[in-house]
Amino acid sequence: MNWRWRENGSLTFLTIPKWQAEGIDMGFSTRVGGVSQVPYDTLDLGLHVGDNPTAVLENRKRWLNQWGVSWSEGVVGEQVHGTNVLWVDKENGGQGVRELGTAVPAVDGFVTQSEIGLMAFFADCVPLFFYYPDLKAVGIAHAGWKGTAQKIGQKVLERFEEAGGRTEEAWVAIGPSIGPCCYSVDERVAVQFRANFGETPFLQRQENGHYLLDLWEANRILLLEKGVRPENIEVASICTADNPEWFFSHRRDGVRTGRMAGWIKIRSAMLEA
Repeated sequence: MNWRWRENGSLTFLTIPKWQAEGIDMGFSTRVGGVSQVPYDTLDLGLHVGDNPTAVLENRKRWLNQWGVSWSEGVVGEQVHGTNVLWVDKENGGQGVRELGTAVPAVDGFVTQSEIGLMAFFADCVPLFFYYPDLKAVGIAHAGWKGTAQKIGQKVLERFEEAGGRTEEAWVAIGPSIGPCCYSVDERVAVQFRANFGETPFLQRQENGHYLLDLWEANRILLLEKGVRPENIEVASICTADNPEWFFSHRRDGVRTGRMAGWIKIRSAMLEA
């Protein structure tokens, strides 16, 4: 696994040094290092989950400071478990970062060739990170079971292809999310995967008629189908539900829990090169 744990001040997060060396700032937060109170303790970054907004904004400030950026240098979408993926640029700076009402509406994925930072929020769903070296472009997607079943990862790749990107050169990272050890789903969910996938090796039937769902493998299969090279896919293989000391989990904790953030941004020096 090329994902690595990092500490900076009070924050502990995950990143991939190989991407950092390429001039791509990217990472996935933990629940450690913030000011939120139980049950959102402590680094809750979600403004939409019932936490004290003042605490969340302080947490977001700490997260953005980690990357050396201001409020106006990031963009946030209104995540709706869909497959809408949008190109954004510096003109979108600040949308959704300090207020829910200014988030880009009804979007679960962003791509950009600018130095705007892309941020999305998670509490079991799969964070997907994208880097196209030939385009000097990056992307992020929020892939829960609905987004995965509807192939949002492929939608992101298609956006890059429309801009002339070569998918065989793409780098993709699959971050921490609920793992197959902890994610049991019913027939209602399984049937949607069968309808959209030729084969479903990521569904393991249990004796009770439910299935263990491996979202990491489902998303990896989608990426391979579109032509991403196996060696260019980095899977964290860290389960959010199975690590309560590090992560919030909607499946484990219920509705009243916090959110981690995924972040990706091209450094200015890379665009100027």
